[in-house]
Formats: sequence, structure tokens, C-alpha cells
Amino acid sequence: MPKFNVSVDHETPRTDAIAKLKNFSEQMRQDSPVELTDVSESWDADGNLEFAFKAMGMTISGSVVTSDSQVVVAGKLPFAAVPFRGQIEQQIKKQVQSALG
Repeated sequence: MPKFNVSVDHETPRTDAIAKLKNFSEQMRQDSPVELTDVSESWDADGNLEFAFKAMGMTISGSVVTSDSQVVVAGKLPFAAVPFRGQIEQQIKKQVQSALG
């Protein structure tokens, strides 16, 4: 299965960055140019997020790992979404930057 990977540098304390990213799914849903459905997210005790959603009928899943200086969003795309990988990565990067902003 094809993968995507987005990294965003930040200067926010890690705990603050995690707190700002807690609304990641809701922000993506509100600002996405396409409808997102079946959105799920699960945070672990270390502040890492596992997420999944459907866009245009395709399931996209992944994880968000936050360090002291960077947020990395990585996941899997269905083969049908490969032509949209660049747009998906740009949208995710924009949302993470906005959340941390």
C-alpha cells in the first residue's frame, strides 16, 4: 500500500504542541476541500495519535508523532488515492501548521 509522510518543524514546547493537535481531526474535517467521513482518532499516553478517515470513499489512516521540534504525520493511502498524494500531504501540512500557529 502506498505511503505518505509529512513533517512540520515547530518551536512550541512538546506538551503544548500535543494539546494544540488534539483537535486535529475536527480541524481537518472543517477545512478539507472534500468531505471527510468515518473520522476516528486515538491518542496514547505518550501523546501520539493514530487516525483514520474516509475522503472521496477512500480510507486514509496514519499516525502523528510529536517531538520537541517536529510533528511527523505518516500513513497509508489506497492505490486509488496515489494521484492525490501531493494534495493530501499539502492539506495535512497546512492543517498541522495552522494548529501549531
